[in-house]
Amino acid sequence: MGNAQARKRVQASDFRYIAKHTAFLTDQIVEEYYKKITTECTDGRMSAADFKQIFRIAFPERPEDKLDKLIEELQNKEGNIAIASLLMLIYLFSDGSTDDKLGHIFDLFDEDGNGNISVEELLNLMAYFIEIGEGKNHKVDMATVMAEMYNIGDSDKNEKLDKNEFIRGMKSHAVINKIMQMNKIDALLEVL
Repeated sequence: MGNAQARKRVQASDFRYIAKHTAFLTDQIVEEYYKKITTECTDGRMSAADFKQIFRIAFPERPEDKLDKLIEELQNKEGNIAIASLLMLIYLFSDGSTDDKLGHIFDLFDEDGNGNISVEELLNLMAYFIEIGEGKNHKVDMATVMAEMYNIGDSDKNEKLDKNEFIRGMKSHAVINKIMQMNKIDALLEVL
């Protein structure tokens, strides 16, 4: 997922949501950090130091050692972390409702903005979930989990998920539902 596409999809309502449901003070501060990162990180990846700084602002109460372990899990071989992973984690750890969190994750990965997640867009979403455990001894095959979730959600069998189907599929799958209920880094690390 490129930064240009992400910038088009992330809107003022996302900034307001993040400001309201994290420790960021205002939606303007969220927007400033987002613009800074997406401008400086044209390849869609940010440094671990930038990730840590933004995550600490959003969630200052998270234990430092757990955050360091999460960063270790998220980093690629060059030591960078996908901006989309940061956004997904901000939504995941926010204090909003599960439906709200999933709705924002849906919007993040609805790349063409047509109100549906296609199989291709789901693969991009799945890639970020898989990336968290890439090369690690994670306990869950996220490709299988996402395929199962897709089949649960696609009730009309039209090979795409609208937002309601996506939310239903994510909440109905045991593993993803468990991940969505977590608000602690160590709990997330246990699943991965």
